[in-house]
Amino acid sequence: MNAPTSQVRVRYAPADEPSPQGEGLRLSLPTDAVRGACRLDARLQRPGVTRDALLTMSEILTSDLRRKATSRADYLAYLLSKGKRVTAEVWNAQKAFLEEQYGAAAQTEGPLDPIVHVDATGLSLEVFSADESAYARLHLHADEAVKIDDQQPGTSHLDLASAQLHRAVGRVRAYRPTALALSPSVDGIDRAFEVPHRWLRAFGQVQAASTLPATSFELNPIDLYNLLLTLRLKRARKSPRALRYELVPGERPRLVLEPWEQVIESTSPVYEGGLPVVVRTWGRRRLAALSRMLPHARRVTVHLVGPGLPAYYVLDLGDSTLTMALSGWTDSGWAGIATFDVLTAVDVDEALSRRVAETLTTGALSLDALAATLDRPRAAVRNAVLDQMQRGAVLHCLATSTLVHRPLMVEPPAPELLRFRDDREREAHRLLDEGNAVTVTKVHHLPREGTRIEGEVNDARAHRAYETSFTLDREGRTVDAACTSPQFRRSGLREGPTVPMLALRLQYGREQARLERERDTPKGRQRIVAETRVMTRRKGADVVTYRVSLDDREVVVRWGPRPDAMRMQRMFFGTPDGAKAEYFGRLEGLGARGFVDASAAEAM
Repeated sequence: MNAPTSQVRVRYAPADEPSPQGEGLRLSLPTDAVRGACRLDARLQRPGVTRDALLTMSEILTSDLRRKATSRADYLAYLLSKGKRVTAEVWNAQKAFLEEQYGAAAQTEGPLDPIVHVDATGLSLEVFSADESAYARLHLHADEAVKIDDQQPGTSHLDLASAQLHRAVGRVRAYRPTALALSPSVDGIDRAFEVPHRWLRAFGQVQAASTLPATSFELNPIDLYNLLLTLRLKRARKSPRALRYELVPGERPRLVLEPWEQVIESTSPVYEGGLPVVVRTWGRRRLAALSRMLPHARRVTVHLVGPGLPAYYVLDLGDSTLTMALSGWTDSGWAGIATFDVLTAVDVDEALSRRVAETLTTGALSLDALAATLDRPRAAVRNAVLDQMQRGAVLHCLATSTLVHRPLMVEPPAPELLRFRDDREREAHRLLDEGNAVTVTKVHHLPREGTRIEGEVNDARAHRAYETSFTLDREGRTVDAACTSPQFRRSGLREGPTVPMLALRLQYGREQARLERERDTPKGRQRIVAETRVMTRRKGADVVTYRVSLDDREVVVRWGPRPDAMRMQRMFFGTPDGAKAEYFGRLEGLGARGFVDASAAEAM
């Protein structure tokens, strides 16, 4: 299935070597000549910090953790040289296949180049990795990081991955005064490529997720350094490979590395949230890209918006800010589809959406200030902001909690083309919109394995009914799946998840979100028939975990220091209401004794 794309043309001149300028250097970085408009002449206040920040952005941009097919061409050539029975036709066919599958695709399809934005607040640079797992934004504050001599506000692209530019940036030295010049290329070769709509959609989703309510806390840079040092010395041989944050009001954040359950006691300020929380995050090894910046950072602020959504790390560098978002998934896939579903604007007021974009062109505003300026309800303005983020016209600066107008493309594709990842996801949403077409029949919580979801999908348009199921391991990956659809019977998961699987995954995510919102209300508790909650308490090196399960008229309580060494108590009741009373009473009693609800972290 060919994914929809938009064509983009760029033209860059080769980056010049830094040229002497008095006692210092002048670093000239050519931007996209096709887009033009953006121009800057400034003096760097701390050249060494800016150099390290640009090299960090380049590293994040080029990171790609997707599995790549292994070429056997060299091995076949070795066999040929030894006189083995491998014909030259086989070798040539292998090379031709790899070139067709990967060589041409790499030249004609790819993500947008880094986005450069110049305005009155300074210079910002955004990158998004090709595997859609890491996003970063560097903002150099005007009059602090850069003393601006001349500028032309605007947005353009920078070929940060080119070897010439990388080499030019690497020659900057902290002790040498350095001037920075950004200007459109005057020559170069035009290059046209196709930008996948799924990449543009993921870019907007990372922005939209940053606007959600988050659990925020501070880390000292040394704590992040200790984490990265531990990961360098140890490598996990089995899952889960999560980084878990344990946040208790009045106590310093704890960083727990799985599967070793190694606790890193932080030296950071105490957590000031109202309730204790345990949050599990993924993609922890990608944090190594920040190693170069930790000596320059004053503090690190972490924003966690929920399971399956990106985790944001904001490095305060004093005169500049570096924000990095880690989604935990490569290529988005369908691992985050259920959680990203809540980030799409619906029933958009087109007139209000245009007013939002026009208002933000005059300067950055917070969401509340924008709603006050437009004199419209906050919810309606937020929906319009999500629409502009989906179009790639607005970004959210986490460091200042403001919205900035920054057009990602000169002519972005229509929003309806970016709403769904592909035709299968569109069909899955169609089934969900039909009412009772998708039903989750069973949810099995498998100890130390994950969660198995079973369901039925009735497609009235196709006059077919499908039974589908899949198992999510503790890292949120699909490790087992089954479906009665023709696609699955034909090729299993080789063509990706089927439409019924996607529909069931979305329905399961929506039901879990609704139950979580309503579980503390009498109506919400009445809907809960079966669920499992995990409560944990840590005192020094000792950890006690309670796993309390409700299943109709049965309540099962397991407790102990380790998952493989738990005692169990099983209770049966005459009515479901009696079992629910015992179940919720147990949870409230554990909470009163200082146990933290770690169910969301456990479920991932």
